[in-house]
Amino acid sequence: MHYFNGTGWLEIFNGTQTSIGRTVDVDAWDAATGVGLFVDPQRGTRRPVTDYPDFSHLERADQV
Repeated sequence: MHYFNGTGWLEIFNGTQTSIGRTVDVDAWDAATGVGLFVDPQRGTRRPVTDYPDFSHLERADQV
């Protein structure tokens, strides 16, 4: 399966007891830290992946 997004990267989350594992597009990069950011639909804002304990790793995606 191929994934396409603007940054060319995906964030992989393992999940927890209360949330399922998921794959999320890297929406942008934090200019100060270089950490991947994604849009949190519950908060309606960009958040760094490091805010989530179930963040596993980044994977390359095809870039559009």
